[in-house]
Amino acid sequence: MWARVRWTEARQVAGLLEWPEDSLGEAATARPEVFFEQLRAEGRLQEAAQFLGQALSRYEAVAWAAISVKNLCPAEAKAQPLESALAWVKDPIEDNRRAAFTAANAAPSTDPARLAALAVFFSGGSMSPDGQAPVPAPRESAGKLAAGAVLAAAVQSGDHVGGLGKALAAGAAIAERGVSAADLAAA
Repeated sequence: MWARVRWTEARQVAGLLEWPEDSLGEAATARPEVFFEQLRAEGRLQEAAQFLGQALSRYEAVAWAAISVKNLCPAEAKAQPLESALAWVKDPIEDNRRAAFTAANAAPSTDPARLAALAVFFSGGSMSPDGQAPVPAPRESAGKLAAGAVLAAAVQSGDHVGGLGKALAAGAAIAERGVSAADLAAA
């Protein structure tokens, strides 16, 4: 059971993704973890990643993305966007959120670490520059960017299906128990 997920039905998460409810069929009222496992069993791994990115809290989605990028793309571990994303996961304060945005803007657009750092920025707080009227990010932005980071990292890992499978399993574990001290220590 996904104890860390507040949604009770798959259709609630699918709604954030703008998936038509009628496309879910009878699974619309299934628990999110049941629907997620159905997607995995059907080999719909990209959709499973997108679904998980929305099912998790924004913090947990960002942690999942940053840890997955680090594990799937070891060369990215020293990249400034990933370092910034991981710093925010360990200490989610405003200065670290803004630093992740700065690092993301300096990275190539296809970089999985950049997507993880953008997920940090869009996880909460204001999108406006300091001193301006606050403008909140859309609720689903962080999850979409987190899932994108995981998907891009899986592609860059050289073992797309295997890497994505490992990342989905790690994300499901976070949905069950939250971000653990071991996750943070490894980050």
